Formats: sequence, C-alpha cells, structure tokens
Amino acid sequence: MAAAPGIGSTAVTVRLLLDEHYPPYLAVMLTNQGVDTVAILSDHPELLGATDAVVLQTAADLGRVVVTEDVSTFPAAVAAVPDHIGVIYCRSRVYHRSPDGIGRIAAALVELAQNLPPGLGTQPVIWWL
Repeated sequence: MAAAPGIGSTAVTVRLLLDEHYPPYLAVMLTNQGVDTVAILSDHPELLGATDAVVLQTAADLGRVVVTEDVSTFPAAVAAVPDHIGVIYCRSRVYHRSPDGIGRIAAALVELAQNLPPGLGTQPVIWWL
C-alpha cells in the first residue's frame, strides 16, 4: 500500500530542537535512531531561559522543528514567528519526563519522523503527540 504524499516518505526529513526541559540524552537517543536532533541544554545553551519566540525563531533559522511541552505559552510564540517550520507538542500527562516517559517520547518522535505529516519541517505545522 502506497503512503500518502509526504507521509512515510524518505525524501522528507525532519530536524528537531528539543526545548530546554528535555534532557540531552533524549537528543542522543533520537540521533542514534536516525533523527537529527539537538537539545537546548547541550547544544544551544545560549537559549536557556530565552523566550519561546526566540527559541522558535532560532529553530526556524536553523531549519529545525521545536519539540516542547509548553502548550500554555508556546502558542504566543507561534503567533509571533509565523515563518517557523513546525512545533511538536508533547502532552506532559502522556509523555512525562521520567526515564520510561523519555523512552516513550523517543519512540513517538522516531515514529513521527518516519511518517511525517505533510509540511512538518518545511511549513508552520503544529503537531500534537
């Protein structure tokens, strides 16, 4: 069965930027599974404490999609940075940051990277895990 255009395509890849509340080892886990991922805590410490809009604009400048659980504050950043290339919201109640939860986040992000929604990574798409 053929995948819908843009879904499951290996021609489209996504590059992720993990918001500061995610541990650097999550970026390592994802990178080891073929998902180009960097973390604010280890790779962009200049963004520690930055506003969500600065994080989102930096991600857009770097060609990366932001992964965050800041569902209450990040929508203002989305409005302020309309040229972003994607935000992935992780529901903290489903994908908590415990060791087991980090493994679940990694698995969900790998699955998402392998079956990209159309536009994620190239257009201002918002996606919920």
